Amino acid sequence: MNKYLHMLINIISVLLFSCPGFMAGELPQQGLNPGEYAVVLSKDASPSEKWAAEDLAAHLKLMTGKNYIIYPAESGVLPEKAIIVGDSPAARALGVAADLKKLGNDGFMIKTPGSRVVIAGGKKRGTMYGVYELLEKLGCRWWTPSESTIPKLKELQIPKLDIVQVPKLEYRDMMYSESFSAEGRLWYARNKVNGMAWDDAEGMEKLGGRYLVSGNLVHSYVELLKASGDELKPEMWALRGGKRMLERQPCLSDPAVLAAIVKSVVKQYKVNPELEFVVVGQNDNGDYCTCEKCAALDKAEDSHSGQVIAFANKVAEEVEKQIPGARISTAAYSWSRKPPKNIKPRANVLIVLCSIECDFAHPFAAASNPENKQFKEDIEGWGKIAEKLFIWHYSGNRDHYLMPNPELDALAPNIKFLADNRAAGIFVQGNHVGRGTDLVEYKMWAWAKALWDPEADNAALLKEFCAGYYGKAAGPILKYIDIIHAYGRKNDYHLGRRVELSAPFLAPSIICDAEQALREADKLAAGDPLLEKRTRHAHMAVRYVIAKRSPAGPTWAMLQEKLGKIDLKDIYTNLAQTVREYRINLLNDPDKVEPFLAWLKDYAGQVMKSGIPLPPELKEKGAKSSVLLQACQLDRRSAWWEKMEDAADSWICAVPGYGGWVLGHSFGREEIVPGKKYKVFVRVKGLEKSTEGLGFECGFYFGKTGKGNMSNKIKAAELADGKFHAVEIGSVTFPAEGTPGGFWFDLPRGGSLSKVYFDCMWLEEEQ
Repeated sequence: MNKYLHMLINIISVLLFSCPGFMAGELPQQGLNPGEYAVVLSKDASPSEKWAAEDLAAHLKLMTGKNYIIYPAESGVLPEKAIIVGDSPAARALGVAADLKKLGNDGFMIKTPGSRVVIAGGKKRGTMYGVYELLEKLGCRWWTPSESTIPKLKELQIPKLDIVQVPKLEYRDMMYSESFSAEGRLWYARNKVNGMAWDDAEGMEKLGGRYLVSGNLVHSYVELLKASGDELKPEMWALRGGKRMLERQPCLSDPAVLAAIVKSVVKQYKVNPELEFVVVGQNDNGDYCTCEKCAALDKAEDSHSGQVIAFANKVAEEVEKQIPGARISTAAYSWSRKPPKNIKPRANVLIVLCSIECDFAHPFAAASNPENKQFKEDIEGWGKIAEKLFIWHYSGNRDHYLMPNPELDALAPNIKFLADNRAAGIFVQGNHVGRGTDLVEYKMWAWAKALWDPEADNAALLKEFCAGYYGKAAGPILKYIDIIHAYGRKNDYHLGRRVELSAPFLAPSIICDAEQALREADKLAAGDPLLEKRTRHAHMAVRYVIAKRSPAGPTWAMLQEKLGKIDLKDIYTNLAQTVREYRINLLNDPDKVEPFLAWLKDYAGQVMKSGIPLPPELKEKGAKSSVLLQACQLDRRSAWWEKMEDAADSWICAVPGYGGWVLGHSFGREEIVPGKKYKVFVRVKGLEKSTEGLGFECGFYFGKTGKGNMSNKIKAAELADGKFHAVEIGSVTFPAEGTPGGFWFDLPRGGSLSKVYFDCMWLEEEQ
């Protein structure tokens, strides 16, 4: 389907969705042509059933070129060919009666008695989902919120169908930047995602509304305390190190905290009695209370979840007295993730378990590394004591949105594992603040399919999507995905929420093979503007890695040996085009993409014209004499990148007096040789001319053991003349095995410089 046809259907659908007066009963009731289907709808249809009938008729017209009228079920005359939408007397007259209690809000059935089709399900969303299931059986696919496949048919022929589907997961949700639009909400409905990323846009009832919870599943203690209107006294806050942590976490053993939060929960139920549950959960920090009572609970339960569950049980008990049937949820997150030893959550306390510490390259069920083994033990433990589990799951790399992130092997298997371990609902937090991230099109679609059917086959999903979305370029795209995932299939490394450019699956040989496969995809897509755009976006991730790596490094050397000269200007041009086409806004969380493109444009021009730009200290030695990294080639932070003419490549990172490891880089096999010793230099200058106090500090870290850690503090006097200086910060030996290590740089609080301009760094191998 070309992009113009897709634009037409989405414009029509979004207009219908946004016009509250456009209901089925107001459509023109024209006569039927012999042999054509009519869409039959009852007068008491729910808003989502009315919408489903309208969207069905719109799709069928696009598929066949014919008009499909919406026919009143109560007319007394049922057309010879009819698609009956919703449970109605017309459906029951054909011997099809839906068990709405069994189907619930989201389940549906599709039956084909004679020449008619009956789609009936839960009036909330079930019938609507059944309509979209029928359209999928006819070949429709809604790949992304802006791209679909709608087949062309000479004649509408509906096969014999006998389908009953009730989702195993009552709550299915994900959050991506692409979610938050009318197109995004419509895509959610068409792909049977009912959470809508907590979106409460006006008019949502047409799409069945959302699975309604109050809160964001995990963090709400402080918000609930403030909403109570009670005076929040210091003793109500968590005690740590003899100090009260104001507005961080509450003291969960304080009676005033209990009373205030109960008041807020009751208030929320009274405002909206249809809530599935209210979130009563810890805030996103580690400042749990260590007062005598809270600590005693934790000790007795051998987990900090002791105080959390004891408190949640009290809240749930008190709320239920005022709101019969009320439920609350509380988090098993970070410090509270381990199940308590003795105490059990009440029946109306739901647990939201978070997988943030896990490795997402490998299925949880295999428990092939310590993080996944511990998570497996925790979910099994909670499953034994909790009435219901909800899961906050994760997808994507927060540090490099544009970088390859090989998480696809575990995508559907992890949903199955969670569902098999009593998960009643799953929320997937994707890159929700950044658009157009690595393979986001496939990830959103596959998440939706696996959430609806946890038994979905992972490999089949990938093949179906690639064939439908990339067309004749599907083969090389699948080959690329295999190449990027190959390392993880052989090694139990940890793919977390933050992954740097040193990741082992980005080794030079892997990037070289990946680039070759993606060039094949681009070649096959050539001449088809839509496929060119799609393969260009898939290619984005590898182009980004190449752009961030030094032209003097092993990746470039291998690429040029195998594929010929690398044109950095061409890489820039394609990345810039992809950013425009997919409205990419961020490079990572939370840095904008524009500084990266501006630097790359300048850097590419310099490299292609005169070679690698070098600092004065290296010009005589040459680019091959050391491992050189420009400020903009480090892992972070593009928010502080600025043009500065006297810098080596005319760009610097303006590091503020922030306090913390604000600038850094993780070193991998691309830059260093394991076991070798290097002398390290940084080229910097200070904003102010100061001769007193500390200027900056920096150093290296090596894994969890800290063995071989190195740091150095540089006095402001060394930067007192306002000029760039090459400062030797020491020598470092990278470990022969394991993670090579990382560089950090910061201006400590209380230093005499408010900002230091970081130009570049280099490592010289010591003999």
